[in-house]
Amino acid sequence: MKHPSIKTIHSKVGLLNILFTPGASGTFLASMLAQAIRDPWWEDYKPSTDNELFRVTNEFLNPFNHIAMTWHPINIPETHEVLSLKDINWINLTITPEEAKFTKVLWAIKRQDFTGVTKEDILHRLSSDTDEEYKGMHARQKRIASQLSVNNNVLDVKFSDVFADGNTDVILSILNTVYKGHYVANGIVDNIAKQCVAKYKVDVKLHDDLLVPDGDGLIDYILAQV
Repeated sequence: MKHPSIKTIHSKVGLLNILFTPGASGTFLASMLAQAIRDPWWEDYKPSTDNELFRVTNEFLNPFNHIAMTWHPINIPETHEVLSLKDINWINLTITPEEAKFTKVLWAIKRQDFTGVTKEDILHRLSSDTDEEYKGMHARQKRIASQLSVNNNVLDVKFSDVFADGNTDVILSILNTVYKGHYVANGIVDNIAKQCVAKYKVDVKLHDDLLVPDGDGLIDYILAQV
C-alpha cells in the first residue's frame, strides 16, 4: 500500500490546524502560534493589520497558514479529504452559546471579502434571523471535531481561556501538541496571552459599537473602505 508523502499531506493541512466558528478569532490565534513555531525568540510579536478596513474591523491575516492552518466548519464538507488523514494536530476552539451570540456579531462584520456585500446584508447577519444558521455551523463544528478525533490529535480549547483569560497553561498546551511537551519559550507564551487578551478587548468594543442604536454608521464607514 502506497502511503502519501509528508509533502502531499502537508499541502492539505498545517503542522497545527485550528477549527473554529467564524468570528472566534481563530486566524489571529493561528498567526500568533505560527510565529511562535517559526521564531521562538520574537517575544513581542504582534500581528499587524494590512489596511484601514482590517484595522476598523480588527481583523488579521495569517501569513504562515502552512504552519498553523485555519479551518471553518463550512470548509470541511462530510466528504472532505482532510477527514481521511491520520495523526494530524488539531485545535478545536470551542465557544459557549453565550459566546456564540458575541462571535456571530463579529462574523457579520469581519468578512473581508466585502465585494457585493451590502449594508442590508450585514444588518441581516447581525439580526436574530440568522441565529439558526450560525447555530448550525456551531453544531457542524462539534460533528467534525468528533470525526477528526478518531484518527488525529484533537485538543479542545475554550475560546474564553485564550481570549478572555489569557491562560498561559492552555496556550502552552496548544503549542505542545506540536512540540510534544517540550516547548520552553515562556516569554513567547506570555506574549501570545497578552496579545490575545488585547485583541479580545478591541473586539468587545467593536461588538458593542455595532449594537448601539446608531451602530449602522460604523457599518457605513467600514463599507466605505472596500
